[in-house]
Amino acid sequence: MNLPKRIKQHKAESDSYAILLYKLRDLGIFRNSTENDYGIDFEIELVDGDNVTGKFLKAQVKSSDSLTIRKSDSVPTISGIKQSTLYYWAELSYKTHVIAYAVDLKTENIYISKPLFWQAISLIDDSDKSKTIEFAPHNEEYKSIIPCLFTRIYAESPSLMDEIYSHKMALKNLKNFFDLYADVFHYDFHMPVDELDVFESFLEVTRVLLWHSSIKHEDLTEDENRCIYSFSYWKHVTENSGGEDVANYVAQKPMKALMPHLLKILSRYENRVFSSKYYWKYKSSSYLKLVYDFPIPNVSDHEEIRDLGYGQYERSRNDGGFSCFISKC
Repeated sequence: MNLPKRIKQHKAESDSYAILLYKLRDLGIFRNSTENDYGIDFEIELVDGDNVTGKFLKAQVKSSDSLTIRKSDSVPTISGIKQSTLYYWAELSYKTHVIAYAVDLKTENIYISKPLFWQAISLIDDSDKSKTIEFAPHNEEYKSIIPCLFTRIYAESPSLMDEIYSHKMALKNLKNFFDLYADVFHYDFHMPVDELDVFESFLEVTRVLLWHSSIKHEDLTEDENRCIYSFSYWKHVTENSGGEDVANYVAQKPMKALMPHLLKILSRYENRVFSSKYYWKYKSSSYLKLVYDFPIPNVSDHEEIRDLGYGQYERSRNDGGFSCFISKC
């Protein structure tokens, strides 16, 4: 008697889901999306104790009997990703983070990617070639906790919309940030900050763009490090000293601690946008032009940053201009 044969791919998918659900079972609620699979297998919503948090993300699960791990950097990779899937992940990312898990069916190890948006759009081009995505490097010591830990971190991280909005605001205010930096170190240190709205904007964009950083500056107290992004905290510090609005000497602390990190992350975003300029050329050429129009200075020293104020920030690029730049997409 002939019976239906189980398809090998179906068994691999079933095994990978079982491994994933078992090992990540304490994270929260897994909602199956495989019935209408266009590049997403699960929606995962975090649970804190008995509380459903409302923080969730979308996930794609990839399985393999022989997962490829690069010897040079221990990064697991999965190939054969269609560009239509990459674009779908990118579009979904505007609503919620999309991550991928790779399940090694032999070892039952689970690997997790970063939110896929920036990686996905950097791989999109004008060809029909499938692409290869990367996951967090294999770490034998922490292999059992990394998938859970990173899933929780990514679900609680700022949304892509907040991220891009803060990036745009940082660029549009970059000259103002440099001028303010120079001001707080130049004017009478007991005087109130001249542009309080600029100082507040500076704290807000750094809070979002530096969400993943654990900045511990040696010149700041424990409370100052913990509340570094809080405008109301720095205002309260001034009030405790008999002032009203934030004083220059108070603003010096978070600005000196955060500005080098802000410039570093802005350089990273510049590289991200430029490496995916084919995508942005069609998705939002205005965003691409904004990034092009505000080159990030390669400085980190306090004196160098201070000297960028008062019109010293140069915005020129020696590459033929934006039209020439975008024509090379």
